[in-house]
Amino acid sequence: MTEPSEFQQRAERVQQAIERVHARLVGDEGDIALELLQAAMDLHGAALARVVELLKGAGTAGEAQLARLGSDPTICGLLVLYGLHPATLEERVAAALERLRPRLQKQGTAVELLGVADGRVRLRVEATRQGCGSNADAVRQMVEQAVLEVAPEAEQVAIELPAKPAAGFVPLNTLRPAKSEEKSYEKSTA
Repeated sequence: MTEPSEFQQRAERVQQAIERVHARLVGDEGDIALELLQAAMDLHGAALARVVELLKGAGTAGEAQLARLGSDPTICGLLVLYGLHPATLEERVAAALERLRPRLQKQGTAVELLGVADGRVRLRVEATRQGCGSNADAVRQMVEQAVLEVAPEAEQVAIELPAKPAAGFVPLNTLRPAKSEEKSYEKSTA
């Protein structure tokens, strides 16, 4: 499985701390602690929403800064947490795959975004040349990590890997000459 992003690791630590506090404090004490946490999150969310609003109102330069902030893995997660990310889940995934494409091409691999629905990202990864020697697990992990950095809210990253042909299988089209070769062969024997 892919290593969680820095944002995901930090969010998990917060969740674990909340669970520990909730387990130790009962009744009003627990309710007050959770109310305090919610108030702090509301304050942070309102401030972050104002930052996004100011950047959007600052014209092209502000929009560029917001896009830059949205592509940072930690800030991206925070914007997603508060529902403030300027790009859709699908746009973020497509951009991440585009940035990853050159690395994958060097390994003889291509990735295609099949769709995004209900928190599920569907991808297809295929070898673009034979004998590339790239490790399917390493490629899968690289793709998953790239997606989860820009889409921490994704509940699932489903990657289709085409089935490999059976060992020793030779596709029929590699045994037959191409049609143009067949015609030239027929002409030379007549």
